[in-house]
Amino acid sequence: MRYRVSLKLWETNEMKDLEYEESEQFAGFEEDPTDVYKGYVPEEFTVAFVDGIRRIDHSAYVWDESKNSSYEAVFATLSSGAIILKPKSINLIEQSFRMQRVRRVFLVKGDIEENAFSGLDYEVKKLLEEKELSLELLRLLRSEEVNTAREVWKKVKPQLLVCDGTLTSEHRGITCVGFVKTIKRLFISREYAHLLQNLKKGYRTPLIRVHSQRKIEEQAKLDKYTWYVKLAEGEGIGTLVRLEVFGNLPKEKVKELADLTAGVLPMFASAPFQDPRSPQNLLPIKVLENTLRKYLGAPDIARKRLQEIFLNA
Repeated sequence: MRYRVSLKLWETNEMKDLEYEESEQFAGFEEDPTDVYKGYVPEEFTVAFVDGIRRIDHSAYVWDESKNSSYEAVFATLSSGAIILKPKSINLIEQSFRMQRVRRVFLVKGDIEENAFSGLDYEVKKLLEEKELSLELLRLLRSEEVNTAREVWKKVKPQLLVCDGTLTSEHRGITCVGFVKTIKRLFISREYAHLLQNLKKGYRTPLIRVHSQRKIEEQAKLDKYTWYVKLAEGEGIGTLVRLEVFGNLPKEKVKELADLTAGVLPMFASAPFQDPRSPQNLLPIKVLENTLRKYLGAPDIARKRLQEIFLNA
């Protein structure tokens, strides 16, 4: 047997969440930079939230006997789904939770023969780039989320489709809004910082035109519009989220989506007693994440199954 898998029994099933860094490439305001804009809530509308979760089933090493080399590896389960809501109506979780996807991946950081583990319930993927396993898992998870978002857009056509995280070239063709909870850098110059400080709940900043944010996006030359929305009363960046759409949308459509996010998203903001990540972790997203975990089942079962396979080999 060419490959031997050694499970890391002493490690917890966690990996550090790494994110791609945002850049400061912005082209300027697309609206009056001295003003803020109040959101609105339509009488009837449909809003959809798309998100995903990543579960580490086991960390491992793969020993390649032919090359006398050892590769870091991980068994992971990725799941994405959508929660579709009609405010002012009864929304049962059984009807609102839709389009779940599950993908099990055995990711190896080395040049292995992928068909060597054909008997596993996991899709074998090799990572040859100088990149962290966590970042590659994030890329694979984002791909599943994009597939879910595309299905939601085709079948439901909600007035507002909110996708977790920044938009990538894979989101092209979907009219959706990227929802960035963790604000690492500001797409706004210091002279206009007061717009964020004085922003009130239910309001948004002017639209800002930005260039590509990631290296992969710089190659694709994606321009975007972005803006900040105040989710809850209080001071600091912790009450704000950043939204973005593709720059090829008509400007009036961008304004419509921006005003819609400023009016609708604060309705779903979580409180500290509901979620320690409040208010940025919106309640529908929390429910979606919990439902995805429930459908995946107990993580200990997956871990034990892998141990039975490889420890008894």
